[in-house]
Amino acid sequence: MRPDSLLRRCAFALAGLLASAGVALAAPSWKDLDSRQQGLIKPALLSQGGDFDKLPAQRREALVKGADRWLSMTPEQRTTATQQFQQWQQMSAEEKIAALERRERFRKLSPDQRKALLETQRQFLELPLQQQRDLRDEFKELQPHLDGLPTQPFGPPGSPTPGTTPTLGLPSTALPPPGTTGMPLPPLP
Repeated sequence: MRPDSLLRRCAFALAGLLASAGVALAAPSWKDLDSRQQGLIKPALLSQGGDFDKLPAQRREALVKGADRWLSMTPEQRTTATQQFQQWQQMSAEEKIAALERRERFRKLSPDQRKALLETQRQFLELPLQQQRDLRDEFKELQPHLDGLPTQPFGPPGSPTPGTTPTLGLPSTALPPPGTTGMPLPPLP
């Protein structure tokens, strides 16, 4: 018996065993979806040929997973997700790439660093809008030199002295000392 024939037989036997045990091997078909899932997926099908069952299995699974995730959200989460999606759609390709890179750098931070940055951002967002704008303007020139840190959570300029509470809760170790990022500092006005 040829080796590829034996491999095929083993694969079919394993597939039969898994199917008899109730493990689904195939992606869902349109008739397997409930009406709420179908209602959410139908608009996406218009741009993808219109026939769910003819889509690749991976795409069908992704659509069902997205529909299920949407259905499990609270109304507030849905509003936030809609706003974020609209913002994403309005971004240029370069802005999207930069956002994905920032997200990746954030994921590589330690849990403590992530917690500190999220807390700092929360404090920043609680500031009055005018104060937020002022801080953004102050840090606009410095921003390219912060090498991957989120763009908005920083407080007023000036590094805290060792042993004091850092501005807006940002640990002093989160910002590299001036001139150590490997990039030149911005010119002074």
